[in-house]
Amino acid sequence: MYDINYKNLKTERILYRTCIYMGILILLILDGIIAINIIRKKSFDSYVVTRHIEIESHENSDGDTMYKPVYYYNIDGKQYKCKPSSSSSYISKIRNGKVYYDSKNPSKCITDYSLKENKILLILNIIPIGFIIPGVLLTSKVNKKIKRLKKLNETGKLVKGLPFDLENTNLSINEQALQRIRVEYRLPTGELATLTSSQIFKKSDSSTVDLLIDENDTNNYYIDFDINRKNGNLPDDYYRG
Repeated sequence: MYDINYKNLKTERILYRTCIYMGILILLILDGIIAINIIRKKSFDSYVVTRHIEIESHENSDGDTMYKPVYYYNIDGKQYKCKPSSSSSYISKIRNGKVYYDSKNPSKCITDYSLKENKILLILNIIPIGFIIPGVLLTSKVNKKIKRLKKLNETGKLVKGLPFDLENTNLSINEQALQRIRVEYRLPTGELATLTSSQIFKKSDSSTVDLLIDENDTNNYYIDFDINRKNGNLPDDYYRG
């Protein structure tokens, strides 16, 4: 058994899972509003077409002007008003619309403007789905990497002090270039395998790296600057050229 650092992969997995959870939360909020609007509409047994609609405005916490339509309607000679719960930064002039209400209590109502919001909210479902699907795929990819590493931890051959080259990734952090490690390792068959690290490193002062490889499956390997046996390294673990 070897001391392999899974920290970077586990941090990646936490990040991708966070994207999934955020997507699910946003999806629940959007679809919850849709469900509430549908349930409310079904609870009303009457409707009226109104031609008296006024646009109400107010400032939000950011100082932006927000608008919402206020529907006025008459039932049995008494005037009522109904307005959506949400506001918009822009709203076109509305000449008429429907108000769905409870015939026993006409003040309980919902406007067709609120119901139209459902279509917009359904379209906005694309946003959380855009978090969830990549999050699931990337989490699955990381889980497979960790599973392969755990298998490698049991069957892999350790090669310490292996010379390496660096190849550019065209990525940088704080103007410091990020690079990927490339090593050449000769298999027992005599074949020379060129291997590159999946991790991206900043510039290192080390001149050698450690390699853990399954010689029966050269696609399964791990490169890092310090890999050791948990019970102490053996003389045959060190690269001899």
